Amino acid sequence: MEPRLGHKSGLYIVSVGPGGAEYLTRAAESVLMEADCLFIAGRHLSLAKGCSNVELLSDLENALPLIEERLNCGSVAVAVSGDAGVFSYMPRLKKRFPGLDVVVVPGVSALQSLCAALGEMWDDAVIESVHGADIPPSKIAGLVARSGKTVFFCAPDRGPAWLCNILSERMSSEYGFDIDAAVGERLSYPDGRVTRGKPSELIGQKFDPLSVIMTFNPDPLPEFPPRPRDEDFLRSPAIPMTREDVRTVILDRLCLTRDAILWDIGAGTGSVSVACSQLCPYGEAHAVEKLPEAVRLLNANKKKFRAYNLFAHEGDAENLIESLPYPTHVFVGGGGKKLRYILERVGNLSASGGRKIFVVVSGVTLSTIGTTYEILSGAGFGGLDVTQISVSRGKNVGDSMIMAARNPVTLLSAWTAC
Repeated sequence: MEPRLGHKSGLYIVSVGPGGAEYLTRAAESVLMEADCLFIAGRHLSLAKGCSNVELLSDLENALPLIEERLNCGSVAVAVSGDAGVFSYMPRLKKRFPGLDVVVVPGVSALQSLCAALGEMWDDAVIESVHGADIPPSKIAGLVARSGKTVFFCAPDRGPAWLCNILSERMSSEYGFDIDAAVGERLSYPDGRVTRGKPSELIGQKFDPLSVIMTFNPDPLPEFPPRPRDEDFLRSPAIPMTREDVRTVILDRLCLTRDAILWDIGAGTGSVSVACSQLCPYGEAHAVEKLPEAVRLLNANKKKFRAYNLFAHEGDAENLIESLPYPTHVFVGGGGKKLRYILERVGNLSASGGRKIFVVVSGVTLSTIGTTYEILSGAGFGGLDVTQISVSRGKNVGDSMIMAARNPVTLLSAWTAC
């Protein structure tokens, strides 16, 4: 659509680029000059010289009634930084004025400016914004872990140092990550700069509140890794491990989302925790284990599988669960004598937190099965499901093979009643 207004009324969303006047397109400039009313942020006022009827735009929600009023009198231009198609006001404006013929004028984004300064392509990058969005650290780490390039648009309270601190804590070289980062600030202005370094090197530096950061991961994890097999894990004869036949059913029963927060109580070798961490790349798996030798083995498997979102907690579950983050899923593979307390505590946590939690318990002994059934069929839970798994594996006996049965495992699952 022709960007010049002439005498046409309507709403124009104008991309004004990264801020420097030389990056303002002629099409954008003509709309800014000709609009009957221009809404523009304070940091872009230098681009509005010569424009008539300028309104300072500091908060869109507060400005919407005035924009609607001005639309009744003529054309309105709303200036957005960078390009309107990259994390701008455009969706909110179109939602507020659904019947209006909105004209969008494109521009140069901060993303393009940073990649140009770095001499990098951005068509293969994952692009995210932490400005006005509640993105947990687990998702930030997950995006970087699985992408060669990741770009984040920063916010005043979530700047490059905040991002680099997350990456430094969760993605150390110990787990096979060699992350580099580049921060672009005030791009297109005379004092603009690009700073490169390791996340740990950038934590203490100060940057412009609205910077853009690009991370580089030379060895990203696969987006959908194959489920680990029993032989993939580091093992110890003294530490139990949930075998893959049963583990597969447990994983399917849990139905983890990509941002799930899992508790694995009685984690042992960590086979369930590791497998779950792969299924929730933007979430977290918290493995609770009281045996020091098992915790050492669990951490060794974490390192082997580069499980950046797996956290090992050594100690008794009843002493640790108060300090764990609110879960979406709980798997209990070894509650022992504290099983009743653990399940009741999860039910109480859900009741006080107001969010449902999905619980799966693996039981071999009749006492475990009986206690779990009693609690999960009670008032604090709903949707009880009970499944018993019987597995037989081939075993060579002389010149023949027989099917050797393993102990059956019973899985009991339910939602907290909230």
